[in-house]
Amino acid sequence: MFSHPDLPTIFATIIVSCLALAATLAWGSRGARDGLAIWALGLVMQASVFALLDARGVIADAILAAGGNLLLAVAMALFLAAIHQFQQTPQNRAGVFLPPLLLGFGLLFTVGELHARITLANLVYLVQIALIGLRLLRFRYDFPTRGRNLILAGMVLYVVGATSRIWTAAFRPEALHEFLHPTAPQSVAFFSVFAAIVLTSNGFVMMTKERSDARLRDFARRDSLTGCWNRVRIEEVAERERARLRRYGHPVAAILVDLDHFKEVNDRFGHAVGDAVLKDFAKIARISIRDTDILGRWGGEEFIAILPMSGLADAAAIAERLRTRVRAHAFAGGVRITASIGVAACLTSDTWAEWLQRADTALYRAKAEGRDAVRIEGVELGSGPTADAVRPTRLIWRNGYASGSPEIDAQHRALFANANALIALADSAANKDEIIAEVRAFLAREVAHFADEERLIATADYGNAHDHAQLHRDLLARAEDLLARYANDEIAASGVLDFVVHELFADHILTEDTRFRAVFEA
Repeated sequence: MFSHPDLPTIFATIIVSCLALAATLAWGSRGARDGLAIWALGLVMQASVFALLDARGVIADAILAAGGNLLLAVAMALFLAAIHQFQQTPQNRAGVFLPPLLLGFGLLFTVGELHARITLANLVYLVQIALIGLRLLRFRYDFPTRGRNLILAGMVLYVVGATSRIWTAAFRPEALHEFLHPTAPQSVAFFSVFAAIVLTSNGFVMMTKERSDARLRDFARRDSLTGCWNRVRIEEVAERERARLRRYGHPVAAILVDLDHFKEVNDRFGHAVGDAVLKDFAKIARISIRDTDILGRWGGEEFIAILPMSGLADAAAIAERLRTRVRAHAFAGGVRITASIGVAACLTSDTWAEWLQRADTALYRAKAEGRDAVRIEGVELGSGPTADAVRPTRLIWRNGYASGSPEIDAQHRALFANANALIALADSAANKDEIIAEVRAFLAREVAHFADEERLIATADYGNAHDHAQLHRDLLARAEDLLARYANDEIAASGVLDFVVHELFADHILTEDTRFRAVFEA
């Protein structure tokens, strides 16, 4: 025949478990402001509750009831305070201290009313549990949330226990006198409390460990001198943004920065000043890029920034802003320094190595052409007559873009004007229908141009004519897909315009169309 567990044994198990967990948490905290010490104190309060329950018959019922209820409310208040300290958020004093105070005041009027006292106490507990849950759910996590979820699971058990006691007080008040009798429901209730204590406490420990692990990983991916991300993190971000470009059409660009003649700074002023210059540059770079951009130290005096949701025009504007600020800044020790910057947008066909190489090629041009300059990989960009001086707003035709075919080059020049109209459209207040119509008109011109180009290179016996024609079809199919997704509000206008202007048109001219130049010059 089944025998119910002895309640004093259950109480002793809960008391020992609470005190053991409290000692472990307090020792693990050792003065750190991570909330563990406060949570440990809350566990001590819970152990005291069950010590009072175990002392029934020795302590007056009125003292036991008031003391036990208050200690449990204080424990919940301490748990909430621990979470505030862990999250490093301003403590909500009313949320922490008011519920126990209100409960203490209410108990003065319900000492002789068992059902009223139980209803009041458990309503207060439910309010406290709700405050804990809200605090956990509203916090912005930059680390895994498994620990938080364990705490929430334990709080659900507390909710079940509190609501069941309120229901019993309302509909089965006679059963309240069985609270300390070894019945099956009471055994389940006390074991549920034990499970809640274990879940919430282990969840809190796991939460602190998850944040600590995340901070260690973050530290391992940062440059110790400047606080910028290191290569490992930059490559992670680059791969993520490349995937978003391929899947959603979201443009992304990179700017690669080299501090001009930095070796002379170290040689003349010493490495301490050189280190100070690098740290100062990192600060300037952070305020020059956007909050969503990722800044990294690539090595030595080279830095890199990944710019999500940015085409060449936006990236070039940010690069120019950074260059001018560096030039105007007085660095540590009165050092003056300039920066050379290369800009490259990622193509859907790019690997990370290819994208980085194109940014490096643009940087090399900036250094080769006198330094203290921004150079863009691909077709050159310039400012329109009414544009902001640091925002490139049009493509500039250079004779070096010539393919060797007068007919093809004439069409390219005409398409340059059409592409510049699309760039202007991106900065205007044009609505979706206007943008779609202009892009479709541009694509129609490209289809006609591609057909003429394919005919001419086939006639000239270009060996890769078939592959070149296939590339045209792939580019047009990608453009149609992005246009349809823009029409369905799946992507922004920049996702279409940047692809059409830069990848389908400008970069295609500079990369693929230059390959058949030799057949026309022969």
